[in-house]
Amino acid sequence: MSAIIQHSVKLCIQAINNSGDGLDAEVLDAIRSIAELPYKGTGLGIGRGGYRGYKPSYEDLLKRFIERKTINSSLDWESALLLLYDAGGFSESEILSSAKSIEDDIIFNHILEHVISNLAAKNDIEMACSFIPNFRTTTIFKEENNLDSGYLILLCHYASLGDATHFFNYFKLAEPAKNKSEIAELKSYLVESFAAKNGIADALKLCAHKNLGAKYHSNALLAFAKTGKYAELKSIFDQYPELKHNETELGLLSTAYYQAKKNKFVVDDDFESLFERALQLDRKIKYGDIKMQDAVLFDLCLAEFDNKERREKCRKAIKNNSIKKELNDY
Repeated sequence: MSAIIQHSVKLCIQAINNSGDGLDAEVLDAIRSIAELPYKGTGLGIGRGGYRGYKPSYEDLLKRFIERKTINSSLDWESALLLLYDAGGFSESEILSSAKSIEDDIIFNHILEHVISNLAAKNDIEMACSFIPNFRTTTIFKEENNLDSGYLILLCHYASLGDATHFFNYFKLAEPAKNKSEIAELKSYLVESFAAKNGIADALKLCAHKNLGAKYHSNALLAFAKTGKYAELKSIFDQYPELKHNETELGLLSTAYYQAKKNKFVVDDDFESLFERALQLDRKIKYGDIKMQDAVLFDLCLAEFDNKERREKCRKAIKNNSIKKELNDY
């Protein structure tokens, strides 16, 4: 790794420990200079991992820092530090060793989450587990050892693979009673990934697990809707009529229909029947923050966007003005 990167890493840690006064210009200059160097990083993204493990790419974060004039918060210094670790090709052990001089326990734990998520992505679970005891105890509302943060990362990794066996091996260590919302999302992710990999029959069997249940059936079906498997989804509803619910069935079918059309899959022309069913939907049924009826009509509009008559038919039927305006962006 270059001397510039090593020096800039030390400046970032100094800034985190001492409010960063006057150090940002030098670090930003260094980041702009390394933009010209060959990339030596992991290619696994930067940061702790957000929704379903998403991490911004090195290139995206680098661009954001190149365009910056200042670094003025501890979280921005954290991001700059992680960017430099990746640019310099620091190993996970080298990152941990360097980060130990960070005095802020929360920032240190964020760095550790980045490291563990990288190890999980490399499928080096043994080393990932060996890093988890390094989490520092913090006190916000109450004292927390934060070890569950590491195990949540492992659950996300196994959920992405649809690996139910290993997912539930670490399940209790992630403290599900404490992390209810995170665990619920990871279970949804697991079922969706598992269904995409193994099919609906095995996915429904998985949902019978004591820690899942019938409420995750919709996530199994979503695996087919999101990938445009419209014909297969229709067949599933015929084969398993108990899966049909007013709150989900038509929404899933319209999503699958749109994705199929978007990907130019050959499917039955069911527009009229789907449209008529949409008009009959109870306006009280919600789909996230909007009405299910408007969500279905929006998908149908996008699916038939090249057909002016059908597009306008859907647009006129949509009652939510903000959704109508959104269609203008397409």
